[in-house]
Amino acid sequence: MFQNSRLNELLEYFLMHKEYIASSKLVKQFQISERTLRNDIRDINKELKKYHAQILLKRKEGYYLHLDESASADLLEEAMKEKYQQLDSADRRINHLIIKLLYADNYLRQDDLADDVFVSINTIINYLKVIRDILSRYDLTLQTKANLGYRIIGEELDMRKCAIDLITSNTQQYAFQFSNEQKSLLNHRNLELIKEIVMVFNRTYDLHFSDYNLKNLILHIALSISRLQAGKTLAAYPVPQNQQLNDLLDPLITHIEEKFQIKFKAAERNYIYSYYASSANELFSQQNHFDHAQKLVQDFLNYIYESSHIDLRTDRLLFKDLSQHLQSTLSAKYYRLDKKNPLLNTIKNNYILAYELTETAAYQTFEHEPFELSEDEIGYIALHVGAAIERYFDTDFVHRKRALIVYDSSYAEGSFLAAKISTFFKDALEIAGRYPSHELSTVDYDKIDLIISTVPIKHIESIPVVVVEIPLDKKDIKHIARAVTKENEHPVSKIVDFFSPSLFVRTAAQSREEIIHILSSLLKKTGCVTDSFEEKVLERESRISTAMDGVVALPHPMSICSSRSMIAVGILKQPVKWSEKDHAQIILMLALADDKKKELKTLYDTFVAITNNPALESLLLQSQSIQEFLQILKEHIPEDFY
Repeated sequence: MFQNSRLNELLEYFLMHKEYIASSKLVKQFQISERTLRNDIRDINKELKKYHAQILLKRKEGYYLHLDESASADLLEEAMKEKYQQLDSADRRINHLIIKLLYADNYLRQDDLADDVFVSINTIINYLKVIRDILSRYDLTLQTKANLGYRIIGEELDMRKCAIDLITSNTQQYAFQFSNEQKSLLNHRNLELIKEIVMVFNRTYDLHFSDYNLKNLILHIALSISRLQAGKTLAAYPVPQNQQLNDLLDPLITHIEEKFQIKFKAAERNYIYSYYASSANELFSQQNHFDHAQKLVQDFLNYIYESSHIDLRTDRLLFKDLSQHLQSTLSAKYYRLDKKNPLLNTIKNNYILAYELTETAAYQTFEHEPFELSEDEIGYIALHVGAAIERYFDTDFVHRKRALIVYDSSYAEGSFLAAKISTFFKDALEIAGRYPSHELSTVDYDKIDLIISTVPIKHIESIPVVVVEIPLDKKDIKHIARAVTKENEHPVSKIVDFFSPSLFVRTAAQSREEIIHILSSLLKKTGCVTDSFEEKVLERESRISTAMDGVVALPHPMSICSSRSMIAVGILKQPVKWSEKDHAQIILMLALADDKKKELKTLYDTFVAITNNPALESLLLQSQSIQEFLQILKEHIPEDFY
């Protein structure tokens, strides 16, 4: 209705609150002065005349929206148009309702919830079932009382964990900008103002964040502000005290308090301190964390070698990056925090070798630690490992043009992208640096020939900018390419020696254990595996599932116990349950040794091609022999995929 978004938000607020609203409450809610409020209401009333409506002021009571019944439908349709767009899916409507319940002071009736997201009572009943399930993951309860409605019961910290997950979910872009949905879920907190305050503070004290971490921090601060303004406070937030950190961040907290007219008590300060500390590596100065991180990295790299004989132990860059990353992880655990990884599914589905090695080694490394790594953390580490694998399989670099890598999610993302590009364009490009997009103002462009970025940025005069996505696809490669050597032989031809007609079977096996036994027996007949091979495969599955996508599974031991590299292929008539979450129907049992190590990356790239292509999986399920299986791969995986 208005070009000024604040006027739309103010009108929506009046539409949602049918009672009198004190001017002091509106001033605080929208972070404006009394004079600005009067001017805004004057501007809104000019538009409302078209609908025979007006915002009036009643002495000692406050403002209220006077709306004729005959005009209400037209007004609602116009004013709420944007809200319709923000609630265009069931997931978004459910998120909206959970946030509304989290901020409610009283019980909310079914009718009110249905009206708020423009659905029927029957639909709301179904939504409430989903909401109960979501809340249970955070130890929260949806309490119901007859004639009153619904409200959420639980600890404030659990409510905030739930809220922040909803605010950061359903976001397809990770560029450093805030979506309308995020603004709406945070009751339109002034995210840009918080961003400005934080970035000025960071520049003053030389603190550095990835775009993703900085955005996440700002959303946490906005959540804290909105909860305080709604009267939802933390009773306690016990974290280890760090006086140096407290002194450093006190000016920031004071500035936020002044701007938003709130007061952070001790628990709220600890909440902000901990999330701030979990995002900026400069604040992690505990030497014992760094020493312990280095010991964990040594163990981790040893386990990778033990499981694959890929020797990354001498990669100094990997050791340095992993030590810093694990120091950050240990410090986050110190503050009782877990980091989310927006690229987790992309990493798991497209960098199978790196994730597989990382997951196996991480399980062994942290088996006796007081905590285990989450999938999100494993994903971050897999990016570092993936970069090292690129260097391991292709270590002869010839650098020419100087390229700058710009990333938006994490330093690990930038590191992985740099390694991938260096591999593709080793004769054409030299990686001159890696930066989050908000730090580009510090770059010296005099010696930069090309910018490769995962987020749209302003073009620098005379320097080409190529925007890519992770994983790099054919279009991205073409945009970057200067000169890329192309081989006549299809990459699948390089891995045919892993397979044998005697190691292919179509079977009606009914369980994971049955097909593992069948394939292990075939491998034993070739003499390439030890007698303990099957037992070690089952042991690995009991610890970490090798199911990939609901169709493919890659069973193998956690350590090398084969004399030569072979793959046994099992095609099942029906999918079998492989883990609590996954089924599998195409079983590729890996018996790996050192003899075909240089083809290992091509092999895992082939697995990526299979698991990212349901149509290809369907064709492979129909194959009657290993020759047909490999021919399908050649015909349906383009050479430029590798």
